[in-house]
Amino acid sequence: MIVLAGGVALYAINVYLTTSLLPNAVADIGGEELYSWTMTVFLVASVISSMLVSRTLARFGARWAYAVSFTGFALGTVIAGVAPTMIVMLVGRAVQGFAGGVLVGLGFAVVRTVLPANLWQRAIALMSAMWGVGNVVGPIVGGLFAQFGIWRGAFALLAVIAAGLVALTFRALPAGAGAAGGPPIRFRGRRCSC
Repeated sequence: MIVLAGGVALYAINVYLTTSLLPNAVADIGGEELYSWTMTVFLVASVISSMLVSRTLARFGARWAYAVSFTGFALGTVIAGVAPTMIVMLVGRAVQGFAGGVLVGLGFAVVRTVLPANLWQRAIALMSAMWGVGNVVGPIVGGLFAQFGIWRGAFALLAVIAAGLVALTFRALPAGAGAAGGPPIRFRGRRCSC
């Protein structure tokens, strides 16, 4: 459950944490004219990748889908954290967003294959509650790092958490979980393996 809820929490915390840090980041690396793009790039990449969750699961299974997504999120976070310019930060945010979109979708997609039926409702409720956690924790943590002028440290913290979740993924999720795809969905008379 920590892996499933952790993916949603990491995404949600990141959204609000980054918003709190942006004024400090802009003061440090410039790029005020690109300020609004930090969230736009992240969200657009998330929406695009969220459409790939079922294909990712069918191809790699839950364990590897999570491991690659957490790793991608950590990589994007590191890029954003070490960014010397706003353009580099936008690249990092795009990578974060792409990986994050998969992470959010994965939890809801694999809950039925990794947990017994009597826990499905509780698991979905817990994953949904992570948005509330993000609303509270993200601004507080981001604000603290901004207050002390170490905005890059907040990204380092997120990267460390993502790396820890990669390690936990290999311990917690069975190798074949989520890999089995159901029958193709009919869409306007065509078969769709989405």
